[in-house]
Amino acid sequence: MKNSKVLKIFLIISGVILAFIGGSTLIIPAEMKATAAIDVSGNVNLLNDVRAFGVLVLSIGILTISGAFNKKLTFTSNVTSFILFLGLGIGRVISIVVDGTPVDSLQKATGLEFVLGIIGLILFIKYRETKK
Repeated sequence: MKNSKVLKIFLIISGVILAFIGGSTLIIPAEMKATAAIDVSGNVNLLNDVRAFGVLVLSIGILTISGAFNKKLTFTSNVTSFILFLGLGIGRVISIVVDGTPVDSLQKATGLEFVLGIIGLILFIKYRETKK
């Protein structure tokens, strides 16, 4: 990827968001899910699944932040983060179509995921190095 301050700022911001959400979901899963009117307390199987997802998101957040400071990881971290954000957004839209409209906080999450995913994709297209 070409050197870009804008890309680095994007990777830091999106990485911090991912790391915060992932880390919080790992440490306080019931509280994090309660913000979306989801009750996971007392359900060991669901807590296990939610914490595992939290570690996945935390890991991608760490990778994304690392890409801002290590040029060898910039390509991978950009692609990984924009695919994650767009994938989450698309998954939520499918759920809205199939299951109905969720609470306001999940609708806002959908919008944020699409915004960050599209920005990441635009930056990827703009700053990728093409072989001639």
